[in-house]
Amino acid sequence: MSSSSESYDIVIVGGGTAGLVLAARLSEDASMKVVVVEAGPDQLANPQVLTPGMWPLLSHSKLDWAFTTVPQGNLASPAAVDLPQGRLLGGSSGINSFLFTPTSKDNVNAWAKLGNDGWDYDIFQAALKRSYTFHTPSGVRQGDGPLQLAVHVSEPQVTWAKAWAESLESLGFPSCDPFSGTVCGSFDNPESVYPETKQRCFSANAYLGSARDRANLTVLTDTTATKILLKRSSEHGEAVVAEGIQIKTKDGEVRTITARREVILSAGAINSPRLLEISGIGDSALLNRLGIDVAIDNPHVGENLQNHVYTGVVLEIRDDVETLDPFLRSEPQAVNAATQAYAQGTGPLASSSIVASAQLPLPKAGQGDDDDIAQLVQQHLSTDSARDAAQKTTAEAAAFTAANEAYVRRVLTSATEASATYLIFPAYMSFEDLDPRFRAPGNHITIGVMLSHPLSRGSVHITTASADALAGSSGVAIDPRYLTHPLDIEVLARHVRFTERAIAAAPPIARYLKHGAAGSRFAELGAAREYVRSTARGAHHYTGTCAMQPRELGGVVDARLRVHGCANLRVCDASVVPLEPTANTQAVVYGVAEMGAQIVREDLTRA
Repeated sequence: MSSSSESYDIVIVGGGTAGLVLAARLSEDASMKVVVVEAGPDQLANPQVLTPGMWPLLSHSKLDWAFTTVPQGNLASPAAVDLPQGRLLGGSSGINSFLFTPTSKDNVNAWAKLGNDGWDYDIFQAALKRSYTFHTPSGVRQGDGPLQLAVHVSEPQVTWAKAWAESLESLGFPSCDPFSGTVCGSFDNPESVYPETKQRCFSANAYLGSARDRANLTVLTDTTATKILLKRSSEHGEAVVAEGIQIKTKDGEVRTITARREVILSAGAINSPRLLEISGIGDSALLNRLGIDVAIDNPHVGENLQNHVYTGVVLEIRDDVETLDPFLRSEPQAVNAATQAYAQGTGPLASSSIVASAQLPLPKAGQGDDDDIAQLVQQHLSTDSARDAAQKTTAEAAAFTAANEAYVRRVLTSATEASATYLIFPAYMSFEDLDPRFRAPGNHITIGVMLSHPLSRGSVHITTASADALAGSSGVAIDPRYLTHPLDIEVLARHVRFTERAIAAAPPIARYLKHGAAGSRFAELGAAREYVRSTARGAHHYTGTCAMQPRELGGVVDARLRVHGCANLRVCDASVVPLEPTANTQAVVYGVAEMGAQIVREDLTRA
């Protein structure tokens, strides 16, 4: 196709979780010609993608961008850390563990309080509800959105979910509704899985499936966007305008796509800031050093990178209690049984097997800890040294830093807001072994503990002006700066100790332990701190690098998702989320994408 004929009303860069929501929703208007450009392949027929229980095999595969961080000096082993991200049609919704956990009401309202009018919880919740249909265990359907959600129905997952709920309830945390916005307790994990076929449900089949045959929608796969084409326009008061994008196919052909109305960047929290910077939008000092013409000077592009940090406690279980360890050790009998069960829509291949979660506040005295929370928070949130260690500080971002700290202070001192998410997995997971593939003999459960609202902030920045680097994982420095804020270590260590002292000691989980007790490894808080430093790793929940907030607060896009200083360029993906969600980001990204589609439609109608 010649470049002169490649003209569309809306050009979407990135056919991932958010990008395909935008493509499907915006192409509902038959008069709007839409194209979505995705660097990865179409894998809709790939059984490894579609089979839920095979999700762990997708990281480090050809369907993963396979990003790595710079060495993380605050971890006990300051090595580079892997950052998986989906490189296929559907993006990370095609390789993740497909948990669908909406964030809290207070979290979303905190976004709005940063100056994002129209993003309060009630509005966001209405957008999120447009994305899904939840098939409850009782058979009731909630919602009528494209994404299909269900909970596990197989053993031993059901048994462990029940034990989890009963143990948490005995500690004063009853089961709750994960969709309520005020989660403080346990719940079975909703998963984006088709309930009838037990196949992965993700943006590529849920949203794009019914839209792909539309005459006004074009989907380009195996095609990398290498530059956003920008110019200054007298029609827009000399503001910068996005004329379109430059693309490169897998065969090496370079072409231009022209945007008559909008360019929407939806490439994710790593690639969206990369493409902005290589196109001339970013910190002028960095761009000048790399020889890139500066179109818009904004030092906040690529800053504010956030990610959940997690670790876990492994508990050995009695030999007579079923777990998934034999299956994960690839024992032939267990693998054969799992294969036969999946043919009937059950077994470990039919779900993620991360059976249940709990969102819990910071443990108080009598719940496995004995120090004063208010004093702890005051000690670590009142010093400039802690703040400077945790993030790049600029005069413009000082107000955001203060707002973020006020939000985290409110969470940590609340009896009902979660500062950690716990997940139960009925098998051994490696945290201390050099080989992450190691599987211990015997039966186990793993209780994962994830820091909900890290104060540590990092960055994503290009290291080369070469557009060819955008096709892969080179030419970018990713530095999450894990655990650089001391309060992150303190909070996560207390949740780890609560896992051992309280959850593992609560029936019925305590009755299943092989040796009758979890032990007292973390009796001293110092031991829990050291365990966090030596075992913590990053989740796959990157946000914040094109933060939605006013420019003077450190923002990259405004509340209408428009890049500050550019008339018709938007960003709509996880990168715009200014404060890390409480738990897994998948639900938030679908909600952001539904919000984005509505915003774009409204603005184009008014134009």
